[in-house]
Amino acid sequence: MPLAVTAPLSKPPSRDYGREVALAHSGIAARVVLLALGLYIVSKPYYLLPSGLPQVADVILMGGMAFILFLPRPRRSADARKFIACIVLFCSYAAVVSIGWTFALMDPRIAVYAAYYAFNLCLMILCLRIGALYPEATFRVIAYAIAFSAIVQAGTAALTFNAAQFRQIASFNNPNQLGYWSLLSLCIFWSAASRVKVAWYIRAPTLASLFYTVAISLSKAAMIAAALLVLLHFLRKPKLIWMALVVVTAAYLALENSTIAERVTGRLENIGSQQDDSFYERGYLRILRYPNYAVIGAGEGAIYRFDDAEFSDPRYEIHSTFGTILFSYGAVGVAAFAGAIFYLYRMSSIGNFLYLAPPLLYGLTHQGLRFSFLWLLLSVIAILGRTEPGQIERPFRRRGGPLPARK
Repeated sequence: MPLAVTAPLSKPPSRDYGREVALAHSGIAARVVLLALGLYIVSKPYYLLPSGLPQVADVILMGGMAFILFLPRPRRSADARKFIACIVLFCSYAAVVSIGWTFALMDPRIAVYAAYYAFNLCLMILCLRIGALYPEATFRVIAYAIAFSAIVQAGTAALTFNAAQFRQIASFNNPNQLGYWSLLSLCIFWSAASRVKVAWYIRAPTLASLFYTVAISLSKAAMIAAALLVLLHFLRKPKLIWMALVVVTAAYLALENSTIAERVTGRLENIGSQQDDSFYERGYLRILRYPNYAVIGAGEGAIYRFDDAEFSDPRYEIHSTFGTILFSYGAVGVAAFAGAIFYLYRMSSIGNFLYLAPPLLYGLTHQGLRFSFLWLLLSVIAILGRTEPGQIERPFRRRGGPLPARK
């Protein structure tokens, strides 16, 4: 009896279908990663141990890192791959330089700086992986976590406001940390909220809280950068300028005669006249004093190496993100970091990339490279660059629902 020839019941599974199946079954791991990311953002402002040591937020994030192994690998554009490659190169070279100087000087404290960049790289990997797979859920988690954290932080700062203390620190160790956290949180929140809808009754108190914490920190760089952020944001969305004018007018009338307004005004009026506004205090002249370090990099820490009291304050590191990259990690570090920024611009729109301008302005007078929220902002802008409006997919299928149909 001849064998009957039958047509296949369905087409063989394609690579895209296999990815969709894996994506559909990765819900638990994705939820854990998103939960860890949200808890990390909320707990980041709280320092239970001295600065430089792992905090509760860091432990939470590293726990979430273990679950990205169960997520499928996303497809990436050529620019995205180059961006990640430049970031990995920078962090790897920073580790090599730090460990090299650790052995050269027999000072184990220098190796700690390698751990900072390793951790920030892990944060970026986590954000990029979960953001590529579930962009809408990632943006919502980030936006609402920052909203919650900002409102709690501002409320706590208001209740514990110490009028005898000129600059407030809230839950941080110094006012510059508070100002930089507030500025980066503003950039991250506005970036994430530009892609997913956040109700006005959450958006308004979040922005008010963050501008309040910037103000009470009295960080000149943070206040100027926050003003630039407002300008850039409303130039991008001119229809909302009238709303901004109403809010600014109301805030001015409410705070016109307050202690905070007087201190902010006095602080801004002194720009350029105080000693710490000079190139000497910011440490830029150290680069001129030791130009040889701009080749391979001096690493961070071990400031006792630099007997340059005539050029900079020998007690402090260079107060500049860009100066630190050049002096501490040399030509390779500059090339890798500049390459990452270039490819981030390539993969993103100018509207999204503008949110990076305020932290870069802040970095002219402060060393903010190690702060993890800067790396979180880079990740958010990268995710925004690969997901255009209207193309954001729903993060999780309903329990018991069908798998995506084969194509």
